Amino acid sequence: MHPDDRPRLRSHLAVRVVAPDEVFLLSESGHHLVRGEGEVAVVPLLDGTRSVGEIAAAVGDRASLAECLRALAKFRRLGLLADGLPDGVSVQATAAWDARGVDPGLAARVLGGATVALTAVGEVDVLGTAGALAVEGVRSRITPWQRVAAADFTIVLADDYLDPRLGELDAAMRTAGRSWLLAKPVGAEIWVGPHFRPGVTGCWWCLRERLDGNRPVGQYLRRSTGEDAPRTSRAALPHSIGVATHLIAGAAVTAVVTGELPALDGVLLSFDVAGLTSERHQLIQQPQCAGCGEPDLMRRPAEVRLSSRPAWFTTDGGYRVEPPESTSRRLEKHVGRLLGVVSSVRQLSDVDDELIFSYTAGHNFAVQGDSVDGLRRTLRGQSGGKGPTEAQAKASAVCEAIERYCGVWRDNYPVIRGSFAELGREKAVGVDDLLLFSPRQYADREQWNSSAAGRLHQVPERLDPARPISWTSAWSLTHERERLLPAAHTWFGHPDLVESAFCSPDANGNAAGNTVAEAVLQGFCELVERDAVALWWYNRARRPGVDLDGLGDPYVDALRDHLAGVGRELWVLDLTADLGIPVFAAVSRRVDHPVEDVLVGFGAHLDARVAVVRALTEHNQFLPAVSGRTSSGGADYREDDSSTLDWWRTVLVAEQPWLAPHPEAKHVPVHDLDRTGDLAEDVRSCVELARRAGLEVIVCDQSRPDIELSVVKVVVPGLRHFWRRLAPGRLYDVPAALGWVDEPVAESACNPISVFF
Repeated sequence: MHPDDRPRLRSHLAVRVVAPDEVFLLSESGHHLVRGEGEVAVVPLLDGTRSVGEIAAAVGDRASLAECLRALAKFRRLGLLADGLPDGVSVQATAAWDARGVDPGLAARVLGGATVALTAVGEVDVLGTAGALAVEGVRSRITPWQRVAAADFTIVLADDYLDPRLGELDAAMRTAGRSWLLAKPVGAEIWVGPHFRPGVTGCWWCLRERLDGNRPVGQYLRRSTGEDAPRTSRAALPHSIGVATHLIAGAAVTAVVTGELPALDGVLLSFDVAGLTSERHQLIQQPQCAGCGEPDLMRRPAEVRLSSRPAWFTTDGGYRVEPPESTSRRLEKHVGRLLGVVSSVRQLSDVDDELIFSYTAGHNFAVQGDSVDGLRRTLRGQSGGKGPTEAQAKASAVCEAIERYCGVWRDNYPVIRGSFAELGREKAVGVDDLLLFSPRQYADREQWNSSAAGRLHQVPERLDPARPISWTSAWSLTHERERLLPAAHTWFGHPDLVESAFCSPDANGNAAGNTVAEAVLQGFCELVERDAVALWWYNRARRPGVDLDGLGDPYVDALRDHLAGVGRELWVLDLTADLGIPVFAAVSRRVDHPVEDVLVGFGAHLDARVAVVRALTEHNQFLPAVSGRTSSGGADYREDDSSTLDWWRTVLVAEQPWLAPHPEAKHVPVHDLDRTGDLAEDVRSCVELARRAGLEVIVCDQSRPDIELSVVKVVVPGLRHFWRRLAPGRLYDVPAALGWVDEPVAESACNPISVFF
């Protein structure tokens, strides 16, 4: 330290000496306890008016020169000192800049010579922000948005972040290599940010894609009327405008003085003026963005490669490469109501016994169709998460919501146009082979659809094989070659369905995983599960119960005790079919009320214990909906779907004996299939099991470069959905061949009750 330096304690610090050799230096963000008699001696003299030599002379009777210099060096090392008093800077401003580690005098000089470019898009008054900048000592230059002037910093005010003019401005700023701050100073909720930095953060187009996805009503109005949704940010009061303009000016001041704005780089800050709450929303830079990225990234080859990774996490019903806590941490930046692909995550169950965990996650999802009914389904659309632990249930909900998001059609995805008749069965998979509706169902579709069939069991129009449609590339793991799938069946919201409703896409076989192999295994097991359920359900086949006592699983035992305590009887049925992959149905009913509120849940996996736990946790997802009680003891249902309510209110196990364990069959023990513990090898084993049964496994990779999760749609033509699809084939043949029924049932004799979820 030079003898001529005039050190001072930073002005944001308050001093309190508590002992001859101890002094506290306190600030709003924390404190320092500094020990030493020399340190205590020099503290009162650190006011920026004395040189080091003068300080040393003043404390000479209490501390030596060496002790004085050592004390000053300690304060400097701790970042507690500044040099000299700044000229013309108020005490409050000095403290503010000191707290940020910025020279107050330098800050004042930089601000005095800086110019901020200020422009507006939409019905926004820029004068308030210009005034707030002036209070900070900064000049502003107001220009039209089409010609934003070069300046030390650029602010763009807008009343709607989706205004297309912002796209033009963004392109111009990226071409010029200039950063800019977007802000919305009007509305009940103020928005400041993101600060866009070309090449560093996402761009406005990245913002638009995420923000628009969380505005389904706006999407619907744009598609149905051809016009954008009306402007809604109209609210403004003097205090809200004041808060907004000074927040914006403060961000500009920080950027001008320090040369950076890390708090808002790729971040939107929302501030609820009435509730006085704020949230941070992270903007994800999308490598495939049409504005700042490479759109051709989505035109990847169809080939699906399986990389060997061990399934390290195999406890508590899991079979993945990492525990759910790690997956959740990696994906949490994608959760948010404004810019997230998952708009919200909340716990559904209010049961506090630490056994039943159920989460629901909101989608960033495309509106299906142009009807109000399609909009209503989109607004109500939720992804469910289940698991024996809270971490698993939460991660499951987030991953399922991302899975749904990745399954939404985007216009930049490649397709092939042609008819099934032109492409041929060798290259393409026909819609009929995927849907598996019977000729009778097509013939009676109008009457059936107009009855109380329920939306899950609507029969679509039959597609003429000569009619051209869009096809998407997928990969046959069975034959190691490209296969074409109908795009309208593979993706949610494909425009082919606007012209003709020849199918209805669903999430059967859609799956997410930490790796592609993990996702494929999950998707394949789901298809096997749904197939086995259909064979059991529509044939009303009697199946043996599972020996839960012999399972020896503490979670299963505790769950059974809990359900018994709330008046429910629980059992598990073995639905394992010809593929040999363990499939189970968990069933429970109320035994303390005439209405039984029968619940069912399903699970399938190579690991039979995993399959049992998955069936139980899926069963548990429904418990919150029937756990409430009316004054008469009946269920106060948290559900308004008519098919679901009909099932809960009317189904009695005595009248539907196929729901109960076969009375003449012994309870079966739980046996696992051979598995390697390597996910890729496990997938190959599944493909071989399917091949032996005459089935082909096809995978469409729906992963997105902006999301750190593998997402696939697995398709196995011939496997049955558990929705009402009654075409000839394995639905009738396999149960008879396995001895589940004495002979194949007739279509007219199938269970008249359809799966209600």
